[in-house]
This record gives sequence, C-alpha cells and structure tokens, in this order.
Amino acid sequence: MNRHTRFLGFAALLGSGLVLGCEAAPAPKSPADQAAAFHEGRCTAQAGDRAVAKVLDGSAVERVEPLYSTATSNKTTNPRLLGAAIEVTPVRGETAEWLARALECHGAQQVMLHASGGPTKSDPFFLPESMVEIDVASAADGYRVTVSSPSVAEANEILDRARALTRDRAERHEGPTASFEVR
Repeated sequence: MNRHTRFLGFAALLGSGLVLGCEAAPAPKSPADQAAAFHEGRCTAQAGDRAVAKVLDGSAVERVEPLYSTATSNKTTNPRLLGAAIEVTPVRGETAEWLARALECHGAQQVMLHASGGPTKSDPFFLPESMVEIDVASAADGYRVTVSSPSVAEANEILDRARALTRDRAERHEGPTASFEVR
C-alpha cells in the first residue's frame, strides 16, 4: 500500500466521521422546550407566581432603569441596550437567589403557557419566543433584578414591559385628589 492510498483511506475515514458527527448533533431546542427543561429541573411548587406576586403586579417595584453594556473601541464608547434593571423591595425571608429562581420559574412557566396557547401575562420576566436572562443581587435595602436578552429588539421589549410595572402601579394608586380653596 503506497502513501497516496493510505492518505485517501484516512481522508475518507475522517470525512465520514465528520459527516456522521454533524448528523448526530441535536437540533436547537425551541424556547418552549428550553422552558420545559428548566421548569422540570429547577422549579418547585414554592416558586409559583403567588410567591412573586408583588413584583409581578409592580407593588414591590421601586425603580426601573435601562440596562446597558458598553463596548469601547478606538476611544469611542458604544452603549448597547440589554434590557432592564429593576429595583424591588424585599419580602421578609427571601434571598436574592430565591427571588432569581422564582422569577426564572415564572418566566419558564409563561413561555410554556404561550407555546400551548394558554393565557400569559405581559411582564419583563418572559418573552413569548425566547428565554430571558435574570440575575438578582442585593442592592442597599432591596434587590436589583436585571433582565436581559442578546437581541436589541427583545431588550427594548423587556424595558417597555418593566416600565409598565411602574406605570400600572401609579395608575392604580392614584386616588381622588383634594382641592383646597386658598383665601
């Protein structure tokens, strides 16, 4: 067997392994599949919507700000919207880790509901066609919840939904105003 024949045999073996390896790669999971896997592996009954109701209805939300990432190149800073930073008041006994898990589970549940045609809530912790990134950290006397997506369009939607939490709260809490006659 000469060198050329051995090389062709090796190349054919390597080529077939690459082709077979590509065929064996799993197809990308849909957002609903990702949500179901997350929910099954990490969510419990204690992490239901009732546990984070005050965040979801906006009553625990103190402030919402845009969340940016900045890239610097050639002495130029280019901010890019990632989503929203939401400051919330804590509930007695909850930790940042617990709040993060509860909000992630809420988001996964909402994605699954959307995929099955069920009713969903419009909040920043889920998007119908993707899973969002949720991080929670202690901040002064509350928590800073960051909700982000790699897509700028989705980041804008997250920010709009987060701002709606505070708008809705202001509209609910506004009562009749008093007027006084000054003499």
